[in-house]
Amino acid sequence: MKIKKIAVFLILFSITFAFSSCSGAGKVQEASSFAMGSVVSVKTYSNNSKAGQSVCDEITAEISRFDKVISKNDKSAELYSANQSLSNGVKVSRELFDVVENTKELFSLSGKKVAVTSGALTELWGFDTDNFNVPSDEEIKSAIPLCDDSTLELDRGTLTLKAKQGQILNLGAVGKGAACDKAVDLLLSHEEIKGAVVSVGGSLALYGKPSGKDNFTIGIRNPFGEVNDTFATLKLSSCFVSTSGSYEKTFEKDGVTYHHLLNLTTGNPADNGLCSVTVVAHSGLESDALSTVCFVLGEAASYPILQKYNAEAVFVYTDKTVSVSDGLQDSFTLTDKDFTVE
Repeated sequence: MKIKKIAVFLILFSITFAFSSCSGAGKVQEASSFAMGSVVSVKTYSNNSKAGQSVCDEITAEISRFDKVISKNDKSAELYSANQSLSNGVKVSRELFDVVENTKELFSLSGKKVAVTSGALTELWGFDTDNFNVPSDEEIKSAIPLCDDSTLELDRGTLTLKAKQGQILNLGAVGKGAACDKAVDLLLSHEEIKGAVVSVGGSLALYGKPSGKDNFTIGIRNPFGEVNDTFATLKLSSCFVSTSGSYEKTFEKDGVTYHHLLNLTTGNPADNGLCSVTVVAHSGLESDALSTVCFVLGEAASYPILQKYNAEAVFVYTDKTVSVSDGLQDSFTLTDKDFTVE
């Protein structure tokens, strides 16, 4: 079995903050760490180097802490513990409850193709542990009914989660975006930070503005290239951006390549001609969740959902055609002539 695991991420292009000398906000501080199975990187721009570095370190620590809340596989994490008692009903923190509730609400628009209760199938395929496996048709058929959020009960009054026996909560489709939300919450409490860029795997938070400019410029990864290759750029103001790609976590068996973005109604990797979807949204959780939903549903079915969340998207197909939603038309620039914009 041939295994290929590559982290999906957006590549930052010349995100420079040319703050005026009177503000002194051109001082750049950085920090990096590893959490949620991905590299976490933080840059802050402020008029105080010590404060900027302190905030960088505070953000990386906060993301590591949050990982201990939502990790499905870490035995010391709150979600792991909750999954052990889920069929009996389990009281959780408000922090975890809110993530589950918001994710369930968004995923409810997918027609059961994406769900918080996806764990039975993601474990069957081995995507949670990298112990990859191609399940039998019977195994898939047995797991599909367990990946249905309609049987997941949430009681906000008691902060209790309950599901039927065998169901497993999995927040992998939203965790990195939700971590970006945590980062921005911290940034908002530090007035001395004039701008910041936070990257957690395939999710990105852009905060503040470059002085004298209205936008950041970021690159979107080329799904067919190496990890640092891009095919287009986006000019964006403060927002959250996430990419889901069929190249992120894959394995090959008997000449067939399988990826981790499952259609839960079939139990198999989604197959609709897409190889990546990049979503720009107003929260990290939404951008992360929507990129997965849009990939699994396909472009046409995604637009009503994107509209509901006032989000935009770039769809990339296996034939290297690209479709850009209306709200990004003026922000998008194709930089690789091998791709064609529809």
